[in-house]
Amino acid sequence: MSQPTLCMIHEAISNDSAIARVALAQVRIALEGGYRVSVVAKLLDPTLEGHVAWLKLAVPPRGFLLKWATAGHFIRSALGGRRFDVVHAHQPQAASISDVFTCHFLTRIAYERNCLETRSGFRPRMVRVQQQGVLYAEDFCYRKWNPATRMLFCSELLRQEFQRLYGVPLRQEVMVNSCPSPNFASAEERSAARKKLLGLDVQGSVVGYLGGLDERKGYKRLIAALAKEPDCFLLIGGPHTDRFDIPALRGRFKAVGLVYDTSTFYAACDVLAAPSHFDPCPLVVFEAAARGVPVIATDGVGNLNELTHYSAGAAWDACVPIGAIVRDLVVRREDYRRGMSRMLSELSQKRYARRLLEVYRGVSTANSLSPILGRQDGIESRA
Repeated sequence: MSQPTLCMIHEAISNDSAIARVALAQVRIALEGGYRVSVVAKLLDPTLEGHVAWLKLAVPPRGFLLKWATAGHFIRSALGGRRFDVVHAHQPQAASISDVFTCHFLTRIAYERNCLETRSGFRPRMVRVQQQGVLYAEDFCYRKWNPATRMLFCSELLRQEFQRLYGVPLRQEVMVNSCPSPNFASAEERSAARKKLLGLDVQGSVVGYLGGLDERKGYKRLIAALAKEPDCFLLIGGPHTDRFDIPALRGRFKAVGLVYDTSTFYAACDVLAAPSHFDPCPLVVFEAAARGVPVIATDGVGNLNELTHYSAGAAWDACVPIGAIVRDLVVRREDYRRGMSRMLSELSQKRYARRLLEVYRGVSTANSLSPILGRQDGIESRA
């Protein structure tokens, strides 16, 4: 019996972003599951070189709207008519040619919640114009959904929003992203991390935030809430935060810019905040839990369900004060750590891998037994 084949499609299959890390983990699962893997990507993690066939994806150097509009053409060019037992895509432009599609976020919801670019100036205006273009292009792709494709939602929140906007996919399931293995920070690690990142004697509880200056991530409402809590200190990281000033928190915040060593960042925090208006399943929630840091999340965060179900964190309504919740998480850290341990075990990478391989096997069987249920005549028939 020949070795089954799988093709993974995403611009980056690496550690460069949250979605890229999910795609990277899925490729490794497929390899360990005995699949011969090809990838359509511009960026590929060095650890995969020599283990996968890299079908290099051309991507225009500038303008994310141009990249979005041309991605479908370049994906098909990279595929070149090749056939696979399973095609797993992460980009909406490849939705119509995929057997499995992992859905992460919807620009339409960001628009509905007023989370597109709002800053003044020429460049922000150009960003907003491009966001509007992507909004309509994304709508077009999702409304032409291939009924044979197996849709994977990373949270129940995302599944509900997708169905509200685009209808109910015939083949779908919620598959929450896996958690890292537990690596709770010791008291010594916490002390060293604070000294490295903060370099000062911080008074009060350190609340971490790792979303950058992205409207959708809710940093503004977190700042407004912490401004009313004199015993809270904000450690803020992510894109465009390196020179960010917060007058309302003067003397009670540290902005560190892009964070490459997230392990140290989490260790420096008493609590991590995920105040997003919409974020289907932010990996930072599970990464912080793996370091033993409880998480505060709003109802716009998809994995809030997991946090509250396992008592690994707490819900926060952005309209109410945040201080009491922070204090509870700090005082009852050990209780929450027990909840984190349960969550990390139930949502382990091993269990996720088992479920994903079951999906792949089901798709392969359907494709081989029934052209109507699966692919009609290879990739070309659905291009």
